[in-house]
Amino acid sequence: MKAVHFGAGKIGRGFIADLLHDTGYEIVFVDVNEKVNAELNKYHNYYLYVIEEDYRRKEIDKVSALSPITEEDKVVEAIVEADVVTTAVLADNFPKIAGTLAKGLKARLGAGKERVNVIPCENALFNGDLLLKELVRTGIASEDDFLKAAAFPNTAVDRMVFGTDKDGRDGIDIGKDHELAVEVNKLVDPEKLPITGAEYTDNLQKFLERKLYTINCGHAWSGYIGKLMGYEIIQDYFAVPENIEMTREVMREVAALMVAKHGFTEKEMEDYITFALNRFCTPGIKDTITRISRAPIRKLAPNDRLVGPAVQCEERNLKNTLLLRGIAATFLFDVKEDEQSVELLQYVADNGIEDAVTHFTGIKAGTRMFDEIVKDYNELKEGK
Repeated sequence: MKAVHFGAGKIGRGFIADLLHDTGYEIVFVDVNEKVNAELNKYHNYYLYVIEEDYRRKEIDKVSALSPITEEDKVVEAIVEADVVTTAVLADNFPKIAGTLAKGLKARLGAGKERVNVIPCENALFNGDLLLKELVRTGIASEDDFLKAAAFPNTAVDRMVFGTDKDGRDGIDIGKDHELAVEVNKLVDPEKLPITGAEYTDNLQKFLERKLYTINCGHAWSGYIGKLMGYEIIQDYFAVPENIEMTREVMREVAALMVAKHGFTEKEMEDYITFALNRFCTPGIKDTITRISRAPIRKLAPNDRLVGPAVQCEERNLKNTLLLRGIAATFLFDVKEDEQSVELLQYVADNGIEDAVTHFTGIKAGTRMFDEIVKDYNELKEGK
């Protein structure tokens, strides 16, 4: 079996190609990085190192690489012969790969080949739909023709990956756990699952929401609370067992919502929380709280990682005590280099916390949540 994969970066090699390799595909990478391409073509393998298993080395073999700039004809030929096509290029770069991919799919249609799954593995909502739109914009073929040539399922992706130099080669450190959720009803044949290790679902939204409301929420919440506790590096916060348990408890508030709303089992959510915490506590990694908690106004939006789950817990009479405290802490996030932090704190100074809560979160005055956030804010400010 042959796979064509656009993007030989850390996610491409460290996550998607790992799954493709385990499924049994020979992999042709398509990338503009001449150094990476040369190494893949010289050795036809590379190595991953599993962080949680004492950096156990894993070989990914039967690989090669092509440049879409200097070898576009060969890329088109590879797409014609491919059993699956995947991408990991960042959705913002879809316009850069769309022309070559469009030519390949048009050639495939002309050759009378079966439809192929084109699976974008990007951290963007509705990434399959976005890629199809970008292909249509090229004018190389119509939307109907592209859909005759291929299927474009949306996905949700998550894995921890870091570049490394080991054994004299360019390698990648990877987290053991990962998530690739694929919209099963948009595959060429929902009975034929193209990638081993992926999770196939007819409700992708629940996986997108689980990630945003559990991992992204837990990480940002820990940053806002941790900064008030005096931490600058998030790993220093997680080095204290009591802090890990605090974060675990806020994610358990979210877990109860995910069980009630989406039907995840309690064990699935507890395992997912452990996956998240393992990621947060990865040894050898340093990440600043100013980075992970940046853009607080965006993170206070009604459907985003903090307010979204808090409101939905309230609607279902589920506990949201720690979520509300995290929202309050966000209004105290003081980072002079962060434009949204400056804007947020200035609004509070000019208008008061009461007006600010409703203005930024949509939570109305007079509600239990509103009163709790204001109370928590005043307590946290006094103890700052």
